[in-house]
Amino acid sequence: MEILCDASEFFKSDDEEKREVILDKLKQGIDKVVKLKNWDSTPFDEAYNCMKKAGYNTNYVWKKPKNSPNRNYRAEVFIEHGLYSCDIFLIAKDKNGQEKVRKRVASEKPDELVFGRHLGELKWLSNNEVALFNYFKTNYNSLQL
Repeated sequence: MEILCDASEFFKSDDEEKREVILDKLKQGIDKVVKLKNWDSTPFDEAYNCMKKAGYNTNYVWKKPKNSPNRNYRAEVFIEHGLYSCDIFLIAKDKNGQEKVRKRVASEKPDELVFGRHLGELKWLSNNEVALFNYFKTNYNSLQL
């Protein structure tokens, strides 16, 4: 099963147009699989429409945020997944949800096989230090408050 795309036209496009083309081509492929497997297309259509509504933005919080042991802070891993890079941030917020500290812990190619190695476990080391361990739990980046 193929979804054709004119590569030379794609690379001439600006970044916004590239995002639109990528999403449309993915949708075309999904539509073919949905029809082939006789699946309900509703969840796929909803996801497609949400992406369009979000302006083709693929930034998200990875997994669930975690509270500090004393519950004064909440940490999260925020991923900015762009066309050319994927930036991973460790963020600490106070009880009111106000961001206190943000640290970029990695910037990689936007390929989950590449950036996924940085994503293992989010763990508080103390009331004032949170760490993101890599996938193999052999290394970590921490954030001090």
